[in-house]
Amino acid sequence: MTIDEVLALRHPDGHRWSPDGSRLAFLWHEGGANQLWVADVASGELKRCSEGTATVSDFDWRPGSDTLVYAQGDDIWVLEPGRGPRRITETPGREGLPRWSPDGSLVAFVREGGIWLWRPADGYTRALELPGRVAPDAHAPGYRWSPDGKAIAFAFIDGERRDLGVVCLETGRTVWRTRTDDPETHFVWLDGRRLYFTVTRDTNRRRDHYLMDLGPLLEHSRARVHEPGPAWPQPRLVHVEEERKGLLFAVEPQVSPAGDAVLLVLGHSGWDHLYVLDVASGALRQLTDGECEDVGHAYDLPRWSPDGRRVLFASNRTDPGHRQLWTVDAASGALTQLTDEPGTSATGIWSPDGRHIAYAYCGPYDPADLWLMEADGSAKRQLTRSLPATWTREKMIAPEHVTFASAGGWEIHGYLYRPPDLEPGRRYPALVWVHGGPIRQMRDGWHPMHSYAIFHAFTQYLCHRGYVSLCVNFRGGIGYGRAFEQGTYLSMAVDDAWDVVNAGRYLKSLPYVDPERVGVWGISYGGYMTLAVLTKHPDEFRVGVNLAGIWDEKLWVEWAERHYRNAAAYFVARLGGREEERPEVWHNASPRHWVHQMKAPLINLHGTRDEAVPFNQLDAIVKDCVEHGKTFETHYYPDEPHVFVSPKTWRDAFGKIERAFDRHLKGAG
Repeated sequence: MTIDEVLALRHPDGHRWSPDGSRLAFLWHEGGANQLWVADVASGELKRCSEGTATVSDFDWRPGSDTLVYAQGDDIWVLEPGRGPRRITETPGREGLPRWSPDGSLVAFVREGGIWLWRPADGYTRALELPGRVAPDAHAPGYRWSPDGKAIAFAFIDGERRDLGVVCLETGRTVWRTRTDDPETHFVWLDGRRLYFTVTRDTNRRRDHYLMDLGPLLEHSRARVHEPGPAWPQPRLVHVEEERKGLLFAVEPQVSPAGDAVLLVLGHSGWDHLYVLDVASGALRQLTDGECEDVGHAYDLPRWSPDGRRVLFASNRTDPGHRQLWTVDAASGALTQLTDEPGTSATGIWSPDGRHIAYAYCGPYDPADLWLMEADGSAKRQLTRSLPATWTREKMIAPEHVTFASAGGWEIHGYLYRPPDLEPGRRYPALVWVHGGPIRQMRDGWHPMHSYAIFHAFTQYLCHRGYVSLCVNFRGGIGYGRAFEQGTYLSMAVDDAWDVVNAGRYLKSLPYVDPERVGVWGISYGGYMTLAVLTKHPDEFRVGVNLAGIWDEKLWVEWAERHYRNAAAYFVARLGGREEERPEVWHNASPRHWVHQMKAPLINLHGTRDEAVPFNQLDAIVKDCVEHGKTFETHYYPDEPHVFVSPKTWRDAFGKIERAFDRHLKGAG
């Protein structure tokens, strides 16, 4: 296996049906960029639609048509049947998030934080009048058309405030906005006048669900701005989530086709399950149950069938490390399992007529690809093939699920990868791989998220280079229930760090692992865990590789409360409140306070355009390591984000990581 094969891996994402259900559009990641592809459902023929090398960030089908609008580079493009791509904007400004109006007469898009409209009939463009800059969230869109096309709801930044607003298309002016001190997150239209939205309060320990009737405001929309007050309708509180240890990020609510119910993913029972909220009565009904999680991953959504009778969702009810697709009858609660292949089946989407389902599947031997099946789970067939042709099944290394005990007697899960053809009597170097999040989960084989598919591929490569690897699902991650996910409460970089240490000790107990040659590495929260174990448990690992990890928790929270507010609230909740409330917990959460203990060499890699962990964390690492005379390396990559994009960057980074492991682990033998 070669690095070329690792970097040649493709990854499909964001699939959407054409309005007539004959085609499926999707983004296919290859060579550091997404390109827009379309699959003919009947023939299986695949066709690339976008041109050039710039990445495609988003796209949308025109209602009732085969025309596509998409954002590529910093411009908006249109692709009509029988014609090549046509650029409809060409300005110095950055443009993205294109969406057709419900009747297909307009395209909305975001330009430098403002919402603009383009009319294909004559090419006319205009800007809407907004009170702030549109603020898309990692788990929520920046704006949504109302079903009648007469208004747009949008999330925006106004100074230090993240609010929700509604703009009337007739006047181009904002007719309503929230003014809360807490961030509004998900918002969806029920119909042309009713908006459902949530507000996360008390540093992520409470989430309020609201229903707002905007009819009177839209009917009187010629007034410039209608401030909320006693003379106008007020949002109606319909549900409250509360959790003193902090709530998980919300899954986007799904409105029933009739607009009379909202489908929610809630953890009220200690596990993430489906609930239906009746809009008229406010009654909440649990639809699924059991000791399992009924969601695939952070970007996986349950989906109503077009007739509103069933809900399609992913669940790990058959195995904690797997995800299968299921349907549940919305009236009776009867469950039907649609897939049973080992691994992850998720992101299922109904065809417009409800007869077919498109979904993504990956498993022990298969990276993520798009598949089709009948609505009853029959006639499955693969649409895309993302694995390089030279990467044969014989080269693939399937993992073994393992468990081990950790702090507090907790059982921790992981996936063990062995080099092919283990030699009897030989002791191999070994690695603990630590995922990010922390609300992620490594799976039985390939991962459905592109970032972890890259690391899975490199883990396979390292196995072929003679390394044993254990991918640990430490406490704080998903897949094992709410209590497990909340396992970092008041113990960030403490109990979760013990899980990583005990993963290393598990490796050392294996007869084919050299206990003197075990290293640790990870990205984001996994980099944070790498830093924590190297400083707090200095005798456990021979080397550590940190990709964009947190060194100083207080410094990160100060930054995140300005730039990454929802994540900051999640971390503050896990820390039990503000620093003045829990000084010891905050102190324990920063690896830098133990830098004087660090013994193993530390290798750091970080992009200068990191949107999740700012580059000043690397500055602090360098400052402290120099101050205390520690052995370390730093490698920074200009303009790279949190997860690197350029294949050339990955080639360089993987080369540096492999050489560090060889130097400190193989050389030690």
